[in-house]
Amino acid sequence: METTVVVEWKLPFPLFYTIPLADFHFGAKACAVDVIDGYIDWIAARDNAFTILNGDLLNGATKTSTPELFDDLTRPDDAYDHLRARLMPIRDKILMITRGGHEEAIYRAVGVDYMARLAYDLGNVPYRPDGGMVSVIVPRREGDSQTVEFLFYATHGWGGARTIGAKVKKVDELAVAVHADVYILSHDHTQNVHRLNRLEATKRHDRFGHRHLIPHRQLLINTGGFLKYEGYVARKGYSPQDLGTPRVRCEVKRSGNNYYKDLHASI
Repeated sequence: METTVVVEWKLPFPLFYTIPLADFHFGAKACAVDVIDGYIDWIAARDNAFTILNGDLLNGATKTSTPELFDDLTRPDDAYDHLRARLMPIRDKILMITRGGHEEAIYRAVGVDYMARLAYDLGNVPYRPDGGMVSVIVPRREGDSQTVEFLFYATHGWGGARTIGAKVKKVDELAVAVHADVYILSHDHTQNVHRLNRLEATKRHDRFGHRHLIPHRQLLINTGGFLKYEGYVARKGYSPQDLGTPRVRCEVKRSGNNYYKDLHASI
């Protein structure tokens, strides 16, 4: 599917959560499976919680990859089976799946796209291998026919970066390339949240017939990783990171005659 085709979802409630998940590295001996299960359980327990799967869910070590081939606990097919089974409880809550660098390496080497298979096996989840836009349309209030659209743009990420500034700068670059409310970038295994505020014109006029410029918040999210501090992460001297990922909270609120998108994220 083309990256430019927008994924569209309609939800019945004006408040929802999106927990972007990436960099599981299933199959690696350092994979923090218990932490991953905690996030999956949290999403499964709430009607208004969803996720975007943003790549490197499998480790998929090869003879020429940075992760060591003989350190993986399982073959790629077995790791994939474990991954699919764990995601089954939230298969209806996955807004989109992308492909990470590890799955990309397997695809280029042998032509097998594990993330395409995952999207199909979980019930034809929208799949954008190179990244894509998700439109989530919600009512202004429960039962209201008038709606508000939240736009998420996610892609796995690129290149190497050690400092926080270098990792955050990548999301800033993404915000220049694409217009969205929430930007999601993975790959660097470092949780971070920051935001931009840009002025936008209100859609409605006030009682004097005027439209106004109001701040429009945009969230820039670096997702975290789920690898414990060992193996190539320790050998290359990367800083230990908290295991996990930010949680994005989206809600429609009202101010006078105007409804607006209220965006927050927590780590």
